[in-house]
Amino acid sequence: YHLDESRLISGGLLAPLDQAVPISDEFRRIKRPLLDNVAKLSTSADDHMNIIMVASGMPGAGKTFCAVNLAASISLERELNVLLIDADVAKPHISRACGFEQRPGLIDVLEDDSLPIEDVLVRTDLNDIQILPAGRRHAQATELLASNRMEAVIDELAIRYPDRIIIVDSPPLLVTSEAQALANQVGQIALVVESGKSGQQDVLEVIEILDRRKPVNIILNKSVYSQSGGHYGGGYGYYGFNEDEQTGSE
Repeated sequence: YHLDESRLISGGLLAPLDQAVPISDEFRRIKRPLLDNVAKLSTSADDHMNIIMVASGMPGAGKTFCAVNLAASISLERELNVLLIDADVAKPHISRACGFEQRPGLIDVLEDDSLPIEDVLVRTDLNDIQILPAGRRHAQATELLASNRMEAVIDELAIRYPDRIIIVDSPPLLVTSEAQALANQVGQIALVVESGKSGQQDVLEVIEILDRRKPVNIILNKSVYSQSGGHYGGGYGYYGFNEDEQTGSE
């Protein structure tokens, strides 16, 4: 499926051409600790370490931009393929920007046990990334995302292809219950923090509701990185959690 990159740029999912190189460099740095987690922390396919949820506390932090660019960067790895899941089912930005609004997707697979996942995956010409659209809107989306069927779907996606990295664009964690349900299903979380906007209390509140046994990776987004005033990308921090202690490094 051909993706119109100009449409993705105008939709805020890819950086403008004059900022593409520095943004690409930023995401090369961002992806490495995430991929290291897959290689070093994964003890079995059941821990779903190859499934990375990209989330934010509140809307507007740029999580969808980070999810798409992270997927694009990881897809350049020679030994890996990438599946990008639009799980922000209330505001499916990826599905809309790609023209997938009318395609069946995640919600349809969750509601219909007989619908194979492979029937709704879309292989694109953006570095051969596959996309699972959000699917149709559903009043019980939260319950579907927290269901046994969702757990089975996640298991199938994580285990079927050991060389696949799955990026999940989730709803904001502090305003929807769907995101909290998703967080329980994935192996690691990339938390997008908006520079100058996301308060420390919001970040701490998000971390508090997450499973402290999962690695949580912080992406500082929308920080000014050049004199031209570009506001894509930024810095990166990693925070690993276990039951006894919290450690952080920059």
